[in-house]
Amino acid sequence: MAGKDMVVQKKTISTQVADLIRKRILSGEYKAGHQLRQEHIATDIGVSRIPVREALHQLHSEGFVTLVSHKGAIVSKISLEEILEMYELRARIETWLLALAIPQMTEADLQHAKECAELFGQEGQHSEYSHELNWAFHTALYAPSKRAATIEMVGRIHQQIERYTRMMVNLAGSQEKSHREHLILLDLCRERDTLRAVNLLDMHIIDGGKFLVKSLSELRDQEQSELQRVAEKS
Repeated sequence: MAGKDMVVQKKTISTQVADLIRKRILSGEYKAGHQLRQEHIATDIGVSRIPVREALHQLHSEGFVTLVSHKGAIVSKISLEEILEMYELRARIETWLLALAIPQMTEADLQHAKECAELFGQEGQHSEYSHELNWAFHTALYAPSKRAATIEMVGRIHQQIERYTRMMVNLAGSQEKSHREHLILLDLCRERDTLRAVNLLDMHIIDGGKFLVKSLSELRDQEQSELQRVAEKS
């Protein structure tokens, strides 16, 4: 329905359409493999097909959408191996950013990171914005590195796996563990203990990736078993 999710403004129409489609992908409304029909989306939000086409090309460049001959655009699928690889890439880049940032951290930087950590601890457990709160904390730690382009690149990796990390909000103990590690990491940064901070961050990211992949694998096994039971009954 037009106006259901946003008010489209002509000067930024394709960008806003891309934001809307991305939001629906991240929320799970558009699942992996879902075909994105330009005419349906255009009718739904009340725009022409031209900005929808431009939006889909933008999302293709971001990795959210795959353009397939004779099929158009579909929501990109990410394998469990690719998810773990993204976490490994995160660990390599983010530990480097943290090592650069720690010597440059001011009291104001540390206070900002503390506020982000506290907000994640207070609201992250049951909030649909858990991903954003988590990334805000990590961004606060890396900002003193003065590597804005690299931080933006890592942010895109976070965004790519957000549709999967959202499920972790409902997994028992995952948010509490992350919060505890955030606080320890913050203390190590305050102590300028770069080696231990980098080691903890590496573990924090890699363990998170392994936990997510294990949970997704178990969920897919359950879904497959359920489909098999239904098929046997029919």
